Order: sequence, then C-alpha cells, then structure tokens
Amino acid sequence: YVLRRMLEEEFIDRATYESAVERDLGVVTRRKTRGTAPYFAEEIRKTLESRYGTESLLEDGLQVETTLDRTIQTAAEQAVRDGLVALDHRKGWRGAPRRYDGDDLTQASLPSWSDLDISAGEWFEGLVLEADARSATVRVGDQELELTRAGIEWTRRREPRTVLSRGDIAWFRLGPAEEEAEGEEESEAILHLEQEPELEAAALVLESSTGAVRAMVGGWDFSRSQFNRAVQAQRQVGSTFKPMVYGTALEMGFTPADTIFDAPVVFPGTDAAVLDYSPRNFYRRYYGILTLRRALEGSRNVSAVKLLDLVGAGRVIDFARRTGIESPLPPYPSLALGSADLNPLELASAYATIANGGIGLEPYMIERVTGPDGRQLEQHHPLGTRVVQPEIARVLTAMLEGVIDRGTGVAARHLEVDLAGKTGTTDGFTDAWFAGYTPSLTIVVWVGYDEQQPIGRNMTGSEAALPIWRGIVERGLADGWIPVGQRFASHPGVVEVPIEYYSGLLPGPGATEIITETFVAGTQPVLRFESPWQTIPHLPWYQQRPFYLPKQGERMPEDVEDWEVVREAWERDNRPPEPGETGEETAAADPQPGFGDPLGDDDRAASPAAGLRASSP
Repeated sequence: YVLRRMLEEEFIDRATYESAVERDLGVVTRRKTRGTAPYFAEEIRKTLESRYGTESLLEDGLQVETTLDRTIQTAAEQAVRDGLVALDHRKGWRGAPRRYDGDDLTQASLPSWSDLDISAGEWFEGLVLEADARSATVRVGDQELELTRAGIEWTRRREPRTVLSRGDIAWFRLGPAEEEAEGEEESEAILHLEQEPELEAAALVLESSTGAVRAMVGGWDFSRSQFNRAVQAQRQVGSTFKPMVYGTALEMGFTPADTIFDAPVVFPGTDAAVLDYSPRNFYRRYYGILTLRRALEGSRNVSAVKLLDLVGAGRVIDFARRTGIESPLPPYPSLALGSADLNPLELASAYATIANGGIGLEPYMIERVTGPDGRQLEQHHPLGTRVVQPEIARVLTAMLEGVIDRGTGVAARHLEVDLAGKTGTTDGFTDAWFAGYTPSLTIVVWVGYDEQQPIGRNMTGSEAALPIWRGIVERGLADGWIPVGQRFASHPGVVEVPIEYYSGLLPGPGATEIITETFVAGTQPVLRFESPWQTIPHLPWYQQRPFYLPKQGERMPEDVEDWEVVREAWERDNRPPEPGETGEETAAADPQPGFGDPLGDDDRAASPAAGLRASSP
C-alpha cells in the first residue's frame, strides 16, 4: 500500500516500485523489549497533545527531543523489577496464576509463545506437563525444560509437586542457580519459577542541576496498568518530609549540634473534633537529649514533631513550597511525619533543590520540539531560582549524609560516592520511600499497593524502597553515569568542625566518639565536652531531664496534664518489632564502630485526620 501510494504521488518510478515489491520484506519475530520507558513516553504524548492538539500530534510529523537517558532508564527499570520480585519472593508462592483447559498438553499453544524469548533473564510462560518430588517438566514453545528444586528455593518448599501440578501455567526464567561469589565462574543457567508481583513501585531520576528527568518508572508493567505512579499517585511520604522541618530549623538559626528533648509530649486539640495528639517513636521509647543530627539520622518522630512546633508549621510549609512541593500541606503536628499526600515527582523536585545548593528548577521532560520542516516550535531553557541559601542547603546535605553513614540508610553506606537521603514509612507500612541524591542526580523510589494495604510487617523504607534506590546507584557506578568517588562540593560559607557525637560539644577530656560536623560559619559550638557527658546521653530520658535546658516555647514532659493521651498513643498499635525482626532498626544495626546502640527509623506517618489525635506517627 505504501509503495503504491509512493508511485501514485511520483515519489518513486515504476521500475523502483516493481523491484521493491518483488523483494522479501525480511519480517522478523517481534520480541518484547525493556528499557523503552512506556510511562515516560505516555507523559510525553499527553503533554504534546495538550499543547498541539490530537490532529497535529498524529499527522504533522513533529520531531521531539526528550530528556530521557536510555542507559539510566534501563537501570531504573531493572532495579524496580528486581526489587519488586525480591519483595514478592519474601511473601511466598501464591499458586499458579492459571491452568490449561485442554486435555492434550503436548499440542497446546499459549498466545505468549508467538513472541517467545527464553534468553537469560527474560520471563516467559510455561505449561507444566508433570511434577514430582524431584523435578517438574515444563513445556515452553517446542521445548521441554526441567524445573529442579534449585529453581523453587524462594518458595521455601523442597518438592516441585507441592508447588505445581500438571496443566498449570506459570512464569519462568533462565538464570544461574545462585549468586556466584566474586571470582567464581558463572554457573550453568537453570530454570527458575517466578510469579508476577502484586506490589507496585515508582522510580524517578532527575538531573539536579537542570531538572531534566533522566528516567521514569511508573509501575511494574505498563501493559498491566497505565497509571503512572511517578507523577499521578498521591501518597503519604512519611519521614522523607522531615528534611523540610530540619531545613526550616537551620534557616531559623538552629545547627546540627543543637539539642532537643525527646520525651512524652502532648499537643492540645482545638476543639472536640480535633483531639489531643501525642507522637510516639517507632521503638516505643524516648531518647532524652538528642542533637538535631542524631534525631534526623535515627528518624525520631517525637523530636521532629517538637521541632516543627518550635519553628512553626507555617514556616515549614513555606520551606517546602519554595523547594518545589505544591500539594496541600495541612498545618498539623503530624505534618512533620509526612502525613501529607504528595507525588514522587514533586518530592524529587524538593530534594533536587537541596542537592542543587538551594536553587530550584522545575522538572521537565521535553528539550525541544520541531516541525517536519525543521522549524523550532519550542525549546526548554532551565531557569533556576535561589529559594534556599547555599549554606543552609550544604549543612542539610551534610545531615542527610549522616542518615546513610550511621542512620536508617546505612545499607547504602558502602557505595563509593557521596550520598545523602532519607527513608520514609507510613502508618501500617502501606508506603515505603527512599529519597536521596548523589552530587549530580536526585533519585526517588516509592513502593506500595495501589489500594492502600500493608506491604508487610515492618516493611519500612529501608527494607522495601532502599534496595531499589541502591540498585540504581550501583548500576550507575558500574556503567559510569555516576562517577566513582564523586563528592559533594564544599561552600565557603560553611565550616567543618570536630564535635563529640552525642552531646554536640567541642571535643574535651574523655570525648572518644568524634565526628566532623558542618556548620554555617560563625554558628559552631564554643562549649567543650566534659566527663559527665560520657554517661548522660545513655541514661533513661527522665534521668536526663535535669541536665537539659529547654528551648523557649519547647513542650516538656512536665507540661503534660493528661497522661492518658500518652498511654493511648503507646497502646493503640501493635507491639513493636522484636530484636531480629525485619525493620529499619534492624537494617541499621551495624552503625559505625563506637557509635552506641543501633539507630532505628521512626518514620511512620499518620493520616492527616488521625494525626490530629494520638495516632501512631
């Protein structure tokens, strides 16, 4: 048809037409490909349609140059895929998704086999011919493959016949029997049983200095759901919002070495509909005197809510707005714990602003659009605006580096590049986040169900989202688009000073746990560590109270009039995780040597309405 029209319109002559018609078209079997960024492409389509109209989009031959980096996109897609599969494996085998209705299995043909690819790593459907205690025979196209016990290890069952039966149709892949140790030869690929995860995820990679979206993953599979969770999902962000609180405090003159008192506190409600609220820490304990650095690294809920109260919710909202957050932010105490619903793109924009030294840029995906005649229709020019002072951004980055060095993001500490970030977990473990950045790229990952339900017990940000985030960074380091050894830039307006970790004081006699702290020049401490501070931070909170001088306006335990509110906050939810259970405190159980007990993540956030009461933070 195309050739005939070309002949009719005199684009080709009769001899060229007849020669082309006689040649073999060379049609090949289409294979499913990854790394094509369907969610990103759909966002581009919607944007162009809204700007130029449907007819122009389909018929005018527009040429579009986007911000997508295919190498980074492929890494993000693979990290999301691997992360969701790993989480799904932990939930166990749910059974074969469907069965073949016919009798003669040897003559069966599955629709997916018309586009079959059984190369290593690819998923494909298989039809089970038989299964016994030692193995199962699986038909894939015209081949019969053997599934052994090694291929079902993740199901925690030993016999294939307890997992599959004749006529079952399930997903499989070819891969190594197990992860080879470094230096070992790669083992022969075997057949592995797989199942499609029910969980969803989103991932974004932004170039911090321009706002260019280099990668976007909106879910497990575009063919399963076209809903783009990277830009359309409005979900509670948990403790990934806490940097907004700490950034505001830095602007108000606080320093990372300043202290706050982590202890029972009650925020009175305004009327019968807005009841008293008492935040609670993840491990059902209070920590007493904490530097702001320690409070952020350990993601202490009580400290974050008290800090928001001290600096004012209005100022925190203003800070968040300036960095790029546009969604409604209710001025409740629980806002400090991420009770507001945001989408991943605006959260990434906010973190990119801090990563970019306080210069905010709007995220974008289209570089330029030209018509078929080469005439330029639009060209994007990144325009940054100074919204946070660079000294404040640098100090906040240094605090977020500590989250990875010693806190809830410690699982990424081994990577050979400077990293800053924050975990986030919502009430009931329904949403898991990790938001952070390298010196050049901002990366945000969300994991959860579309219908809000628990991901799993103690499925915190460090357990569910951080492995995906880490996988993206690891691939970037391996492929070179994240330079190994890249460091955050210093700033002449800040100074680095050694301080004692627990007290925030300058080193003195008996101080053994020393870190290098970052301060806006002129705000570094002047008092020195004294020997009593070797004991004070490790006492129960109520024994630390005599050694603490409250900030002006700081709510203290002696101000609590109704202790029943505190009791309800402690008793409302399930028991805390036991030692050894999956959780962010377990994930951070290997802090830097000499830095005391493990740091946990208290970053579960209540819903806005529940947060007004004493709901679990």
